[in-house]
Amino acid sequence: MRIVADLRTQGEPDDEIIQRVKRENLFQYGTERMLADRARACLQRLDALENADASPESREAAARLTELIAHGAPEAAGQANLYAMIRRYELMRAFIGIEIADRLACLDYTFTRVDMNAFFTRYQLENAEAATWSDATVYRIKSTLASCLINVSMLDSTKGGHLSPLMLDFEVESAMKENGDADIAAALSGLGAM
Repeated sequence: MRIVADLRTQGEPDDEIIQRVKRENLFQYGTERMLADRARACLQRLDALENADASPESREAAARLTELIAHGAPEAAGQANLYAMIRRYELMRAFIGIEIADRLACLDYTFTRVDMNAFFTRYQLENAEAATWSDATVYRIKSTLASCLINVSMLDSTKGGHLSPLMLDFEVESAMKENGDADIAAALSGLGAM
């Protein structure tokens, strides 16, 4: 994510970013197709940082967050990336909004594999597309969700355990609020639900 964000801050067009990632194997993946797919996913996350109305405030907030992802401290970059994922992926938004924010707001700091499984069962019952996912896909997504929480120090291990509210970086929190996402900032900090 940092590599793609850095190229975007340098003013590279999206097509050139994808080509450069492939040409120089910047992610050091085994196949060229995987490189292009990953680069596109990163670009989509960065695009999600800007509101659809493309107001000047939203563009400025997205630019600051992209800069943080590219060159910021690892903690701030991780938080900005998590925020981008919440904005980009409905599953991540539901996971944070329903499962994590509610627990933090109720001062329930436990989160186990059983809790993850229960969330996925509910999500698949409510979402027709998710109901068709294979067991391997569900396993991979569960692992990704847990890893995202671990990367920002909200969860202590992939096996589950202790959940912690996120102490948001000031710049990340400010950009979230400028984007109209004060509810997401509050949810991550344990101060409210989304």
